[in-house]
Amino acid sequence: MADWANSSGNKIRPYRSPWGAPIIRHFEESTAASTAVILRGDVVTNNTVVTTGGFRVLRAPSSGGTGTNVMQVGIKSLVGVAVQTSTGDGSTTGITANGLGITNNRKIAVALADPRQEFLGYTSTLEGGNGVASLLFVGANRAVVYDRNLHTHFIASTNSTETLAAVTITEISQDVYGDSGGWPVIFRFLSTNLHPLVQADAIPST
Repeated sequence: MADWANSSGNKIRPYRSPWGAPIIRHFEESTAASTAVILRGDVVTNNTVVTTGGFRVLRAPSSGGTGTNVMQVGIKSLVGVAVQTSTGDGSTTGITANGLGITNNRKIAVALADPRQEFLGYTSTLEGGNGVASLLFVGANRAVVYDRNLHTHFIASTNSTETLAAVTITEISQDVYGDSGGWPVIFRFLSTNLHPLVQADAIPST
């Protein structure tokens, strides 16, 4: 048995899909504080607060539940997981005016959170007393938490509050049975949080 430590390198990434590869779309990122620019592995949502400029994405807000680290749910704006890191500083530099989209300077590649797409992530040690990896977690709905020190999203293995759930765990590798700490899990995002564009049956890649 092993005790996994959370690391800034333990990023969420696409794992398995019916198509053999994830559906990738490119979206212009929204302005943000320099500490909140999109990093590879970040869960991203459509910016529904500032709609000028068209469809833009930002790191998923993490102020749900009673703690500021729990990703908000029921938002109907979740798009997917960034597969590249922003090259911007969060300012308006490189962002097109009025959503004209004539430049790729601030576009981010995103693996869409289609209900059939599975991702690989790691459980969070923020909670304390993490559950031990086992088949008991398969089919369980869990929250997603954002570790601000590591700038990384993790799956909350012990937070089973259904109203805070963002993902369903679909598989635990037999190799990690009995392990503790931040062990790896395979999961899907719950469709209740997804933006309508993600739930289309045939979404072309760009």
